[in-house]
Amino acid sequence: MKICWMLSLIACTALQACTEAPSAVPLQHGQIGTAAELAAFGPTVPEPIHLRRDRVPPDLVDLIPLAEKWGIGDDVLRDEMQERATDAEKQAMADALKDRHERITAWLDTFPQGQPMSDEAAAFMYMQLGVAELGLWPQQGPPR
Repeated sequence: MKICWMLSLIACTALQACTEAPSAVPLQHGQIGTAAELAAFGPTVPEPIHLRRDRVPPDLVDLIPLAEKWGIGDDVLRDEMQERATDAEKQAMADALKDRHERITAWLDTFPQGQPMSDEAAAFMYMQLGVAELGLWPQQGPPR
């Protein structure tokens, strides 16, 4: 009888522990959390970026609005943005960049390796990455 009582007590305690909400201890770098825990860390919509025209080659200035929209450096936010975008929006970006990738890449290659690039260049780079991630890169494929 005593064993039954103890087993019942253990079972009730375990059940209560399983049904309690997770502790409010914040996740540490490298830990894996639930979607709800991760959502608490920041926005699911990227902050709008504003690129300076004087830091973009003149022949690429017309692409600044696309880079401001699609040039998201955060992988998770970029993926979420791509999922929310319509097929028409994705195709419009791909069409606008179709014959411009080589020129954009040439500009990006002017930044020394291992050195930080401008926010403008980074936005163009991430925009190109987004095109590749969406499988919308022109037939020859992205540069290696």
